[in-house]
Amino acid sequence: MGGIAIPDANITKLALANSLKKLMAEKAFSKIKVSDIVDGCGLTRQSFYYHFKDKYDLMNWIYYTETARFMASYDTLEHWTDGLKDLCYYMQQNKTFYKNALNTTGQNSFPEYLHSYISDISVSAIESMLNTEYDHNKWDFFVSFFATAFVAFIVRWANNGMKEDPAEYITKIRRLFDGSLLSELENQGRKIENPSKLK
Repeated sequence: MGGIAIPDANITKLALANSLKKLMAEKAFSKIKVSDIVDGCGLTRQSFYYHFKDKYDLMNWIYYTETARFMASYDTLEHWTDGLKDLCYYMQQNKTFYKNALNTTGQNSFPEYLHSYISDISVSAIESMLNTEYDHNKWDFFVSFFATAFVAFIVRWANNGMKEDPAEYITKIRRLFDGSLLSELENQGRKIENPSKLK
């Protein structure tokens, strides 16, 4: 019995997701109602609310489901930017939905999700490259700044029509991270550990 329920639930969720994506190709997310979503796939409001709290919950489910594989496939430090490139290529193929998703702000929004992912991967990178445990007090500003700048850059790229090849920009961002940011963090560490030996 349990084996049948899971695929059925996924079929319903996918039908609702596809309906929302079609609607988002025609109008802004803010103008879409739950009734529009269920009408678009022949389901009932009851079915919708059985699976999702509201349209934001459905949108979150779409990007969590679709983008998780890009985040998980490249969780090794050397290849984390490859995952971001693939994610950006995927967003280009689903441009209308992801442009809307990136411009929907608030708790559990796609920009927040990206910010959290970039923060986590930045912490791992810092720990590995500096061969030390993450120090919240020393590094939080830098990690937060980098993640915020990255998300702002992706939003701008989306709003400009996602025309540019993201690989070129992500390579530059990686160079900035590996060079300037880590160099600054190393300097910070030396200043705190050797306050009398500032050079």
